[in-house]
Amino acid sequence: MNKIKPLVAIHCLVYNHEPYLKECLDGFVMQKTDFPFVAIVHDDASTDNSAAIIREYEQKYPDIIHPIYETENQYSRSDGRLIFVMQDAILATGAKYVAICEGDDFWTDPLKLQKQVNILESDPLLMAVVTDTSVVDQKGNVITQKLGNSVPENKEGKYTLKDFFSVPQHHYTTATVMYSTRNYEEVNKKLLYTISPYLGDWQLWIILHSYGPFYYLDEVTCAYRVNPTSLTHTVNRVARAKASRDICRKVADILPSEYADIAADLRKTNWVWISLIFAYKAEKRYLAMMGSFIMAAILCPQSLLKTIKAALYKHKNK
Repeated sequence: MNKIKPLVAIHCLVYNHEPYLKECLDGFVMQKTDFPFVAIVHDDASTDNSAAIIREYEQKYPDIIHPIYETENQYSRSDGRLIFVMQDAILATGAKYVAICEGDDFWTDPLKLQKQVNILESDPLLMAVVTDTSVVDQKGNVITQKLGNSVPENKEGKYTLKDFFSVPQHHYTTATVMYSTRNYEEVNKKLLYTISPYLGDWQLWIILHSYGPFYYLDEVTCAYRVNPTSLTHTVNRVARAKASRDICRKVADILPSEYADIAADLRKTNWVWISLIFAYKAEKRYLAMMGSFIMAAILCPQSLLKTIKAALYKHKNK
């Protein structure tokens, strides 16, 4: 690693991202900062030319690109080892903050890291900073200029875990997140307990939120790619929604006592019916969708109402 300790370590997971990877890595090396940073780029035994692309960038930018090349796919082991491979690499850098970007997404703002660090350094109680993102297709064509993140009314400022659950989506776009490493090992132990083949980042946002507030920067700094070959788009959405019941209960187990009300709601998992509405709609299973709508109306009417209002607001502002 660098002789000068980096302030930020970029957490980048790569698997068969050859068509998109150069754009991702270009987003790292173009960053303009007044502090050192490194990118831990983990190739999970890709079967395409991803590793070769990483080696090319490693040679050009040895102070920034620090690769890990696997000969056996770690994600498929489902034992959480990948979490700790990245943990060990990031802890070895001594970085104070972690920024996340997977190999098929990319950053568009050369000041992204600097802006997020400035905010985190200004308030030691903050746990993370998230930004807005655009949405692009496989070829990089813009689908949505500004997605909007899961914060009330999309207003810039601090947000707590209670705020996170006050909006229907309660999710952040992964490539927008930078967070503190001050509880890094504890966070990863909790992440391992809640690990799932269907969800990963969602649990991480909740775990991080339990250690402190997030700050939402209302600027587009990156692009989220709609990649039909990614895990998000290849996993059966109905199975994912149903599996989230067990995940919710596990997340409830690891929440501190001051979030007992949120933990109680997670154990009920009534809002899963809302997820099933969208899952069945995507599969054009309309009878099942209507059944889920009825169950949501009975078990979680307030959440359903918030979802409908959010959908109407989004449609109005297109």
